[in-house]
Amino acid sequence: MQGQNQTEETIEAQEQAHDEPVAVQFSDIQSPSDRHARRREFDWLALGVVLLIAGLFAVVGRVSPQPATSLVPVAVLSATGCGLLITALRKLHTSQRPGLLEAGIGGLFLALFQFIAAISYPNVIYTLSQASDQRTGFFSTWGLIGICSIVFSIIGATLGHLAFAPLRPLPTKQLAVQAVPAGEEGIKEEHASAGDDSEASAIDDSEEVLDDDVADGDSEVEDLEDQATETEEAEIVSTAASETNKATWRRALVGYLITAVLLGFAPTVAGYVFSAAFDYMLHANLFFSGPYPTLRLLSALLPWQVPLPFIPTANDPNALIFQLWQLWRIPLLLGNPAMFDLQALEPYVFNGAALGLLLLTTWQIDADGLNARLKLRWPVLLVLEIVLGLLLVLPADLLISRGLRGLLQDQILAVPIRTLYILNPLTFTLNLLFGPLVCAGIGLLLFWQQKSRRQTK
Repeated sequence: MQGQNQTEETIEAQEQAHDEPVAVQFSDIQSPSDRHARRREFDWLALGVVLLIAGLFAVVGRVSPQPATSLVPVAVLSATGCGLLITALRKLHTSQRPGLLEAGIGGLFLALFQFIAAISYPNVIYTLSQASDQRTGFFSTWGLIGICSIVFSIIGATLGHLAFAPLRPLPTKQLAVQAVPAGEEGIKEEHASAGDDSEASAIDDSEEVLDDDVADGDSEVEDLEDQATETEEAEIVSTAASETNKATWRRALVGYLITAVLLGFAPTVAGYVFSAAFDYMLHANLFFSGPYPTLRLLSALLPWQVPLPFIPTANDPNALIFQLWQLWRIPLLLGNPAMFDLQALEPYVFNGAALGLLLLTTWQIDADGLNARLKLRWPVLLVLEIVLGLLLVLPADLLISRGLRGLLQDQILAVPIRTLYILNPLTFTLNLLFGPLVCAGIGLLLFWQQKSRRQTK
């Protein structure tokens, strides 16, 4: 009885000794609600950066006394880049979620800043109060711009989060096991059997010193052979791992190239969708459809255009109506006030900065389950940024240069319309060069900034 009591006390003491460290470990682990709350934390930094860029471009666009062609549609064309940039800024410190709420708010303020710039022009509020039809068209258009900006910004954030998710590793361990020759296992078995025989002979002939020396020599030889075998296996595994890393790199580069192509076409697709929605809104409000609405909308992606300055006078009611049309009608009747439109660079800044940050902050999972930052060389980043910038500007440049030429060629009476001359060979070439240059410059600036930060650390 006394022995049983002592045994029970010993078992209870061992259980308490095992339970104490477990309790300490579980006390250090955070609850799922705390982790979920941390993941759902609102990203004020990403939203602040987007609002700062959007506000600066809205102020720049408002400085000109004549509204530029990019004033109305630039919010929609920049919305996908806005969502991408928010996702990229979030990936600097977390990859748990894309930040759809931040992207939606950013898209809303993207349109709100442009609306404030439009309604702050002289005599706009007075003209809207006097003309009910213009008031309906003005607020309907800007409401549609706000909705499309929110939707396209959320879509851009989702695309960025999915396209730049952590890469899944290739099966390095399986390749390494397959790469080991089949004869190695037979050698291991022979060495193991030889080791067993040597141990048996050493036990039987323990009294003989010579046999002991022979057994020791055999064991040393076996140890050397085992070390050589392990070294060969390690070399085979490292070779397989290097081949797997090369395959992962090739897969990553092809995937990022396809992603850059798709992201480059995203603003053009958003422009076509918004143009169709705008045309439907005109018919719903019984407005006449203007000429070439899609081409004029896509012209907001072109910073270089043929200038057509027009400054309305305060005493001319027709001039005030023309100015008001520029603030909500997508097929604008007048051109840019100057040859270079700085506000048209907003989609390039958003998309170029987003692609650069997403490429520089992409993580991949090693075969061992460890996180390793994907090292990206600057020539690769430069090529991807150039592809993005070229595809941002090329569709609009080609469609406008070729589409407007054939707009009136089938007509019996050709009427020279001044607003058809949006581009000439000089502005066409400048747009093709300037778009990739802006994106490449932003990408290299981010690359060098990250490199200098690592060197300082």
